[in-house]
Amino acid sequence: MKLFFRILYSIILFAAGVLHFVHEQGFRRIVPKTLPFRRAIVLVSGGFEMIFSVILWVKKGQHITGKLLALFMVAVFPANVYMAVKKISFQPGKQANPWVLWLRLPLQFPLIAGALTLGRKDNR
Repeated sequence: MKLFFRILYSIILFAAGVLHFVHEQGFRRIVPKTLPFRRAIVLVSGGFEMIFSVILWVKKGQHITGKLLALFMVAVFPANVYMAVKKISFQPGKQANPWVLWLRLPLQFPLIAGALTLGRKDNR
């Protein structure tokens, strides 16, 4: 079962990372305007997602990888909250569905728990 979650998490991370580069301007909209280097923040966070998707498969240091990935998920959570509060749509020029924006926030918690779970050593 852990293999299934590792595959799923890896695919989600890699796809999200690629989207940061393909739709950089859309992702930049959810970075608060008060922060400097918004484009760099988007590109670096996308790069981290792609790196995490790969290092999830490196056996050595999984406990550290899991913790770092969980911290990363905590770090990007404020952008998701900002997106919901400001009603920022996934697609520029279209109105955001507030229900979707708010209901996706709790999804971050299984991602955090999943990262920690994947980082645990098997006691077999």
